[in-house]
Amino acid sequence: MNAYIRMIRVEDWIRFYPFAPLAGALLAGADAVDLALIFAVYILLIGYAFVANNLFDVEIDRLHRGKQERGTNPLAKGEVTRQGVLVLMALQLVFALMLSLLMNVAGTALVIANVLLLTIYSGGMRLKERVVLDIITHGMMFGALPLLAGFLLAGGSPIQEALPAAAIAFVLGCEALIAHQILDYEEDLGKTRTTVTWAGLSRGIMLLISLALLSLPLLYMAAGLYGLPDSLAAAFGLYLLAYPAYSCRGIRNLGRSHPS
Repeated sequence: MNAYIRMIRVEDWIRFYPFAPLAGALLAGADAVDLALIFAVYILLIGYAFVANNLFDVEIDRLHRGKQERGTNPLAKGEVTRQGVLVLMALQLVFALMLSLLMNVAGTALVIANVLLLTIYSGGMRLKERVVLDIITHGMMFGALPLLAGFLLAGGSPIQEALPAAAIAFVLGCEALIAHQILDYEEDLGKTRTTVTWAGLSRGIMLLISLALLSLPLLYMAAGLYGLPDSLAAAFGLYLLAYPAYSCRGIRNLGRSHPS
């Protein structure tokens, strides 16, 4: 059971990814019950995404020294079975969809769209191995779509009101993947194709910095639209700059090893 729980890799995402759907819900004026339900839906969906990633990346992860040492993919180490992993994924999806249907059909439609992106990112079309598309898809499936789904699940309308916030969430979702690819640059090189291995480490870092700077004018526009107090907007601005820096806190040694 412990190995199946580790397949979900909660520690990899619990501090960041659930905030997008919750932000959308708050934007729609969600009450405590709505927030709890939306949180539960996306805990299940994000967990599903990481289990699916482990399932489809099992052969690559067997060659990934860091992941083998950390034990982030128990399937690659033979600690769980493929059949058991498929049952876990099915349960995550069934409960997530059941909970979303209790709230809002339109929101459930976006949840289903989110599931499709989460699935074809790692399996099927393998969007995670398609240069630039990997970053765009990650921004959609962990940023923009969860925020819009949270907004609709909480009864928000019209959806256009949530688009400025969704744009910021999209940029953060893109940054999350770029930071991950930067940190995994050494291990990924020659084993899997990512935007950063294709563009080079220094260009990947520049792209991350550019997106962080882009998020600031987006925040300025959103703050005016939503009437955020200056102090709150400033705090969000600091977070938008700190997030990519925190995500790449282990980059210093990589930068010396691979200047390209």
